[in-house]
Amino acid sequence: MYTLVSIQEHIKWQEILDALEIQDIYYTTQYFLSALKLDPGEAYLFHFQCEHGEVAYPFIKRLVNEEEPRCFDITTPFGYGGPVLKVRTNSNSLIADFRKEFVAFCRNEQIIAEFIRFHPSRENASFFKGYVQLLPLYESYSVDLKLWQQEHGNQLPSADVDIRKLGTVRHMFEFLVLYYSEARRREEADSYYFFTNDYFEALVSSLGPNLHLFGAYHEEKLISACYVLAMGKTIHFHLEGNLPEAKAHQADRKLLMKVAEWGVDNYYEEFHLGGSLDSELGQAKQAIANKPSYTFYIGKHIHNEAIYQQFISLDDDEIIRRYRNI
Repeated sequence: MYTLVSIQEHIKWQEILDALEIQDIYYTTQYFLSALKLDPGEAYLFHFQCEHGEVAYPFIKRLVNEEEPRCFDITTPFGYGGPVLKVRTNSNSLIADFRKEFVAFCRNEQIIAEFIRFHPSRENASFFKGYVQLLPLYESYSVDLKLWQQEHGNQLPSADVDIRKLGTVRHMFEFLVLYYSEARRREEADSYYFFTNDYFEALVSSLGPNLHLFGAYHEEKLISACYVLAMGKTIHFHLEGNLPEAKAHQADRKLLMKVAEWGVDNYYEEFHLGGSLDSELGQAKQAIANKPSYTFYIGKHIHNEAIYQQFISLDDDEIIRRYRNI
């Protein structure tokens, strides 16, 4: 059996997360509220239960065509997500029963396709091999902050770059100058990742104390900055912006190191850096990671091939471009 919980039922949504011990910002209604600015639609949490266990799967349901009969697709928000399992007896049986129920749900709701940004550090993609097509993108990196404290506890701060924790509201527009500067330089960037001001305003208002902003200054000029998300025991790197001169000072790497140091001081246990198709940022993340990397997968499942080809018709390369994160 399943229960479908809308984002308006935020108390019930949170109760399900608490019961499954999910303390991850990407699964909360607060995060979905900001994500709806990027993917307009309706946010739901699909909660499946059977004798083998439980599955929580939050997603955004989007209208594909307005003419009757209307049809929809679903996606996980920008970031990381996908189904989370709580196994009681057998994981294979739980997944089989869950997918059978979910496919029937999609058929009844005229949902023709689903696109899943799986969560690398949860490794939840591995459970769905054979049920959805898995598209591997890049390696995703993390920092074990307990080990970081042992390895970097006596490290001296950088002399040429001053790293500061900034106000998420007060310094938002300074961050946007850097973010848009970098987005314009990234020639291959999809227009989807050119986020508008209303997304950042929603991010700040929805996430409140779970959102943090750090900046790197050179001679009192902000040259690099990043937003991170923090909840439970984990910090997630979210978005960054850089001026061209940041590269010469390795500002992005020093910024990440400062966030890790702040995480240690505030008793977090993991800093999930993610990965990147940008080689320089990916190298900076790899350089400070001290845990084995995970592969980031996009999951694709077409529920109605004929209607999909009529209204969406994305090939795998286009799906990767659209759902890759940044």
